[in-house]
This record gives sequence, C-alpha cells and structure tokens, in this order.
Amino acid sequence: MSVAKLPPPVEIDTETKKGVIEGLKRVLGTFQQAGLVDAAVTYQQVISDPDVLQSFIKTFQTSRELVDDIVRARDSDDPVRDESTTLVCGVSLGQIQQLLVRTCAKKIFEADKPMETITETVTKSSMFGLIKKTEQIERQAVDPVEERKIRELSRYIAFGWQLPLLETYRTNLSYPQIIEIGEDIVALPTAAHIVAVSKFEPDKLKKVKAAVGGEFGAILADRPQAIGGISVWNRDMYEFYHKMLGQKAWEFFAREPAFFNVCAALDKSVSRIFGDMLCYIAAENLQEIQRLNIDKVEVMVHALKTGFGPRTPEILAIPAFAKDILRKVVDNLLHMTQEKDKLMLAFGLSIKAMVPAVDEWLAKRH
Repeated sequence: MSVAKLPPPVEIDTETKKGVIEGLKRVLGTFQQAGLVDAAVTYQQVISDPDVLQSFIKTFQTSRELVDDIVRARDSDDPVRDESTTLVCGVSLGQIQQLLVRTCAKKIFEADKPMETITETVTKSSMFGLIKKTEQIERQAVDPVEERKIRELSRYIAFGWQLPLLETYRTNLSYPQIIEIGEDIVALPTAAHIVAVSKFEPDKLKKVKAAVGGEFGAILADRPQAIGGISVWNRDMYEFYHKMLGQKAWEFFAREPAFFNVCAALDKSVSRIFGDMLCYIAAENLQEIQRLNIDKVEVMVHALKTGFGPRTPEILAIPAFAKDILRKVVDNLLHMTQEKDKLMLAFGLSIKAMVPAVDEWLAKRH
C-alpha cells in the first residue's frame, strides 16, 4: 500500500500569501462559471467548511485543465499535473493544499472549544474618573494540554482526505502518541486505522518504530494492529518473520498474543515450512501439527494446502477443527513409516479423500 508523504514545509510571506489567495479565488470563480461549484460558495466557506474544501480539492484534481492559465509553473510552460512543481506564486500545489487544509482544521478546532464563564475585575472610565468593576464574561476555554496536542497534530495535516478524520485524530490520539507517530500520521488512511493505533501506549509505539525503521508508515497504512505483535518479538525474530513472510508479515504480527505463545516453540526451520499459514491458522490447529517431526510437518502442510486449496485459510482458522478432525489425522501420520516422498503422495491423497467429510462437518457448524 502506498503511503502519503508530507510536502516540504513552507513559510509564506505576505506577498506570496496574497498571490495564493488571489489565484484560489480565480480558480473558484472559473469552476463556478463551469457549473462545477455552486455559485453561492465563497472563498471564506472554502477555507472554513471541511465539506466545501474537500469538494473543492476533488473538483480541482479532476478538472485542473480548466485552470491551466491560472495554475502555471514558475520554470516551464507545460501544464502542471503534479503536486510538487513550484508555481509562479513560489509554492507548489501540494503546499497550497496543505495551507488550505491546515487553515480549515484550525478553524474547526477553534470552533470546538467550549465556552466558560469567568469573573474578572475590569477598569472603566466614567464621568467620575476610573472605576473598577467586577463582572462575569464568557470566553473560550483554554486547555494547555489540548492546545499543545492540536499544535503538534496540525503539523501533520496536509491533505483533503484528512478533513473527515480531524475529529477522530483529536478524540483518539493523545499528545504523546502524536509525538511518537510523527509525520507517519499521514499513513493512516481511515478512522479505523487511527482507532487501531490509538490502542497502543506511546512507549510501545516508540519501541516498534525503532525496530522497524522506515517501514513504520507502511505498517500503519496496512495493518496498525501489527504493532502489538512486533513489540512481542526480539529484533532477530522480527527480521526473520518479516523476511519470510514479506508483506504478509503485518498480517502475522497482528495476531492475538496467545498465538505467539504457540509460535515461540517453533524452530525457524519448522516456521519456514508453515510459511504464510502462520497468518491464519488457529493456535489449536498449530499445536496439533506441532506434535509431528519436521519431515511430517512438511507432509501435513503440503497435504492440507493441496487437499483444501483456496479454502485452506478458512478451514484452518477454525479452532474446533483441531479437536474434531485434525487430531485423528495427526495421530495417523505419527504412525506412518513410509519414506518422505512416498508419504507426501499417499497422505495428500488421504486429505483429498477427507474433503467431503470436512464439508459435512462445516455444514453442521452453520
């Protein structure tokens, strides 16, 4: 899964800001004339309403050819079709999007601040001179911890697709978690991903980030639940499973802690035989197969995969399969004494012959 990258930070002076705003207003007007944006929409709505802004960004991305005369590259006459080319205004489209989204996010966060009533003494002028008066006033509450969190979070808000996620970021992630995740926040594509990573304490995030290095973003984008599993293993075993399973490693590391207790008893050579089966096999089924020696484990794994085909993950993920069916199969294999190649063939045929019985067993479960 591809991971978003933050555009380079940008400092905009007054003149550049003025040019960017004028350009945006012209783009908005062009889209309105083309009937792509409601004529009643104002620039202020674009920068303060997340739904309007997200729609505006999507319209630009699908209809940018309509504004090629406005959005021009600084060093080329070619139409701008990427987000990183520097424009005549001195910044890139990616940086303009970042500025728009951060401005909108700031307005949303400010609007969400609760009001509080305070009593304070004010000095006022009167015909009798200066007098002090105590009165109650309403103002937005200031929470230093929340303010700090929002400032840090704002550094990693840069894309239109993040606008619907603002409340999820704010509600689920703590300031220490945001610090540890850093710019990899943009690797979290959905609210479900954000909620998943929020389950892990900052020290665990820090440990895993140090262990996986530059792959931290890829893990968050694919399966943040894998953080739990990665934190269980030492560096050597993490690298072993990662190398063996490739992209499927995140699926493996996202499994429940009890499963890793069973895996801990596996030699590396036996783990290699199971391969990606470790991503889905129930702990109970793995324990049954562990009763076999390495050659017979290879026979069993080969037979199960060839016998059940694409249904293997579905069947082996059922814990009850161990006691109801697999135990007897393992017992039979334990007592077989043929050579490995002959055993591979004979046992494979046995598993294929079992398929109707397994189908019947599955039917009774539903």
